[in-house]
Amino acid sequence: MKKYWRLLRDKEGLPTTLFHGLNGSRKLPLDTLLCAQVKTVTDGDARRATPYQSGFHVLPSLHETIKFTNRFRKIDDLVIVQVDVAQLHSKAHSPANVFLATKMRIRKKAWEQRLWVKALQS
Repeated sequence: MKKYWRLLRDKEGLPTTLFHGLNGSRKLPLDTLLCAQVKTVTDGDARRATPYQSGFHVLPSLHETIKFTNRFRKIDDLVIVQVDVAQLHSKAHSPANVFLATKMRIRKKAWEQRLWVKALQS
């Protein structure tokens, strides 16, 4: 597995996804190997958007992840955490250096060291 970076939301001290859930929940367990439900998806309006194979959105560096946070308006609970990932493919049509991972693990120690975007942008 490789180390990448991911944006998550902190809801009552627990990691949650930004948009789509996993197995019916936006809460993500710690220290558990998670497997993405890979399917063809689009961002936004499906009639105009580029289809791609889904996965966990991750970025290869902390610097790129911090840069990527500028796309978000609601940052009060937005955090950056280092994650373990496997089976990566690029999100070729993204203007950012985003990758999609089929497998991901959020280690408890990494979650405890999460970076708050609001603090980074002030």
